[in-house]
Amino acid sequence: MSAWRRNHTTAREATKRVLLMPGTGYNCDRPLLYYAATALVENGWYADRLDVNADLSVTPAGRIFAMLDGAVDRWLEQVRADAGDGPAPRVLVVGKSLSTFIQPHVASLGLPMALLTPVFSPADFDPARSVIPVPGDADWRGGDAPEPLICAGTADPLYEPSRARRLSGLIHEYPGANHSIEVPGDWRTSMDYLRDVTAAVAGYAASADVTADVTAD
Repeated sequence: MSAWRRNHTTAREATKRVLLMPGTGYNCDRPLLYYAATALVENGWYADRLDVNADLSVTPAGRIFAMLDGAVDRWLEQVRADAGDGPAPRVLVVGKSLSTFIQPHVASLGLPMALLTPVFSPADFDPARSVIPVPGDADWRGGDAPEPLICAGTADPLYEPSRARRLSGLIHEYPGANHSIEVPGDWRTSMDYLRDVTAAVAGYAASADVTADVTAD
């Protein structure tokens, strides 16, 4: 885990903290996460990023999800440590694709999360047929967390609108967009979608009023 290189404040001075979590092959320097982070930092947030170095293609799904859950827990511990005796900062998690699988864990902690291209339909290459649990599923775990923000393309094979609506009412759908929220061969529309995703994350962050103390013992 590392600090976003464009932060305008220090971790100890920050009153708002966000954790950026990547997808498989989609790191925090790719457009959706990069511009979300840029907007948040300009709005006074301090951004941390998770850097995944393991070969996820050969790592069992359960182990990956546990690793990502643990990363969130360690980040919260660091946020509280950085705050010291001062007030706990507001917190937010932003995940792309693979990292959206930890939404149940983030919700169990009572934290807000922005889900960029969440996995609601199983990938053909995934033998576990993993999808994010939603209300009505046997493995659904509810919580007192704010509704997550969902941003996804309608041409994304891993997106399933009906499941998304069972999880949240805060949904931005992008017609014809793929799993990167881009429309191949149409850069203008892709840029418009990127702008909207960035604004949606910034707006969601502005409404998030949960602090790092929410999970304190």
